[in-house]
Amino acid sequence: MQITLVRHGKPTGAVNPKLTASGFAKWVKHYKLSKVDISSLPPKPLIDSLKSHYIISSNLPRAIDSAYLCVNKAPNLILTQITEMDIPRYKCPLILKAYTWLIMSRILWMLGFNRKVESFKAAKVRAKTSANTLYALAIQHENLVVFGHGMINRYIAKELKKQGWKSTSQGKGYWSTITLRRDS
Repeated sequence: MQITLVRHGKPTGAVNPKLTASGFAKWVKHYKLSKVDISSLPPKPLIDSLKSHYIISSNLPRAIDSAYLCVNKAPNLILTQITEMDIPRYKCPLILKAYTWLIMSRILWMLGFNRKVESFKAAKVRAKTSANTLYALAIQHENLVVFGHGMINRYIAKELKKQGWKSTSQGKGYWSTITLRRDS
């Protein structure tokens, strides 16, 4: 059995302007609705390696769009539980670049400051549940490709490794993959 976790292509909302806290909240909303930038194409070796896989995607547009770009068809299954881990927003009288807000927000979130979003602890539980769901689907379909997101993919992979799956990774940015294998 094989599960390939693919991080989506570069979203149209992946820009890094200077923002106030309220500007960052709008940036996050725009980012969540982003599709993949037309200049962000999947690597040919990735496309070629996924021809016989059962296709799964998160429900976010950039993940669904990535599936279309990579395998030229709609996902066989869309799983809302593999959506990206939340990005909390905090009121703060600063003007920072979007990615600085993102890093700061995620650190505070991981430390337990949730700001009305799913907690980090709950997100890790969701990753564990997702890993179990994907394991069950791999038993049915043998080879899966999952178009998801950076953080949730890492935590799903971590849970699958605890269950005996062996992993290899390629890349760290957009279109990066974590391939997990396990004997039936």
